[in-house]
Amino acid sequence: MSRSRLTAVLDWLALALIGTALAIALTGGTTFRVGGVRVTARSADRAAVAVLAVIALRVALDRRTRPFAGVPARMARIRQFLYHASLDQPSPLPADLVWRYRGFAIAGICGFAAVLLLPQIRAMDSVPDLGDPLFSIWRFSWVLHNLQGDPRPLFDGNIFHPHPLTLTLSDSMLLPSLTMAPLLVMGVHPVVAYNAMMIVSFVASAFATYLLVERLTGSPAAAFVSALLYGFHPYRFEHYSHFELQMTYLMPLALLALQRFVETARLRYVMAASLLAVGQLYSSMYYAVFFMFCAGAVFVLTVWLTRAPIRRLIAPAALAAALAALIAFPLARIYTAAKLGDREADTVAFYSATAADYVRAHPRSAMWGNRTLPGRQPERALFPGVMLLLLAAIALVPPLGVTRTVYAGALLVMFEISRGFNTWLYPLLYHALPFLRGMRVPARASILVGLTLAVLAGFGVKRLIAGRSPRVRYLVLATLVVAIGLDLRPLLRLEPVWPEPPAVYGAVAGNPSIVLAEFPIGGNPRGFTPNVPFMYFSLWHWAELVNGYSGHYPPGQVEFEEALRAFPEAPTLDLLRSRGVTHVTVNCALYRGGCDDLLASIDKRPDFRLVSSVKWEAQPVRLYELVR
Repeated sequence: MSRSRLTAVLDWLALALIGTALAIALTGGTTFRVGGVRVTARSADRAAVAVLAVIALRVALDRRTRPFAGVPARMARIRQFLYHASLDQPSPLPADLVWRYRGFAIAGICGFAAVLLLPQIRAMDSVPDLGDPLFSIWRFSWVLHNLQGDPRPLFDGNIFHPHPLTLTLSDSMLLPSLTMAPLLVMGVHPVVAYNAMMIVSFVASAFATYLLVERLTGSPAAAFVSALLYGFHPYRFEHYSHFELQMTYLMPLALLALQRFVETARLRYVMAASLLAVGQLYSSMYYAVFFMFCAGAVFVLTVWLTRAPIRRLIAPAALAAALAALIAFPLARIYTAAKLGDREADTVAFYSATAADYVRAHPRSAMWGNRTLPGRQPERALFPGVMLLLLAAIALVPPLGVTRTVYAGALLVMFEISRGFNTWLYPLLYHALPFLRGMRVPARASILVGLTLAVLAGFGVKRLIAGRSPRVRYLVLATLVVAIGLDLRPLLRLEPVWPEPPAVYGAVAGNPSIVLAEFPIGGNPRGFTPNVPFMYFSLWHWAELVNGYSGHYPPGQVEFEEALRAFPEAPTLDLLRSRGVTHVTVNCALYRGGCDDLLASIDKRPDFRLVSSVKWEAQPVRLYELVR
């Protein structure tokens, strides 16, 4: 071995021993066996002595050569292989063709949606389950009803009487409620309006992604593929029952505005980015919190790699941040007043993703539901599909340009956030940021893993079609669209929703003094989430309910419902009166096996006066006045 090579070996050996000494000092060291020989590394002092010995030997052999003399040149060659700042520059599209391309994109996205969402389009009166979809319909309808003149405060929904601020017990979704309001005002049935807006959310998310990737790549074909991959991202079907988790279209637009701000330093772009981010807060608070980390990573990396003039960016960014804080303050204040409390660390840990969860598909995936890694957990079936991973991998083959490096960095950040308590970063953020302690499911950050992958996939498509003839480009695009459709196709099993409630509610509609307790209040439901049907029925009367369902429960609600299992025994009637209950409904159609014995028990008691009795779903439904 030559002297120069031996010197280099000693340099690296000294560095390795320094790292070993630090590791032993921090962890206490370890013991292991190599070929049957027991090796102990538990003394940082011995490692330090070894470092000094290696350095002394190195100096004795070669004093003239600087330590790691050849490293800068090697690093420069590696950097040149991995990264070229001049790459990823988009070619400007002809101004007269931009809107034509966008029109084709919208038409293509709508056609793709019509194919994948055909079962929903055929059954606009149906939902995936009689739980969260009906809860979302109640939220939309309550906001509109309140804006139309209900004297109760907006956040004091008509559930969990007499508790206040019941709308804050889950995401209030104020912005989506306003977008759905015109349909409800026009008389569209609430279930149909809900499904229409659900379908629109897929199309809007896809087109927003198209606009972002079109700007970043300069390729309409690449942007269209990215639009399909994100607009119909598998995680959206995993949460097909959760409307607020379909609210993803503002985030690509915010990233687009942020990109334009870094390029131009113009106030209007950073203002647009901040308003879109706040709009995300008023649409889905989960995504707004996680998007903050994604946007921050994109902004910092873009400024660093492009060497943007920071001084020109500071003032408009500060002004936009102040505006965002001002608009977000009312919502933050009302949720702070609700005092929902922190999510328990054990719960957050359970809903923290693992790397293996990204190889587990959700059960609604027609292609992959039963073909990927078994052992999926609730909210952690995060497999993004083969095509998204394949195209993103093609994009990440070096050398990379600025944009791909930025989104690869943002991808790593969001992957770590989604892992929650399975990584070192999230626990630090959890303890440092109060608003993050209210987030139960870190795995929901995977929607932004999907967005960053979709952006990278656009560059993968651009690389595939670069230099090809128009005919070949169209063939590649058509092949990709078909493959993506097969990859992402969902299995949508839907349940019809009752078009209207039982007729007994006509006696209580419009009476502000009525407080209802509706049975079954829990206990023995048949095919629905307890209490949710009664919230849906309240769209036709808006009386106060002691029933309710939400992401949180008011203090004592669980114990209250448990105590009512003995209804109609005397103690339960005293409990109902203590909550201000004036009337009771019993819906036998919602009991598994009916409720004839319960009705007979009620009819024997003098505490009840029958107000109305009807047949609904071939079962009796009765409204009683609870006599004082």
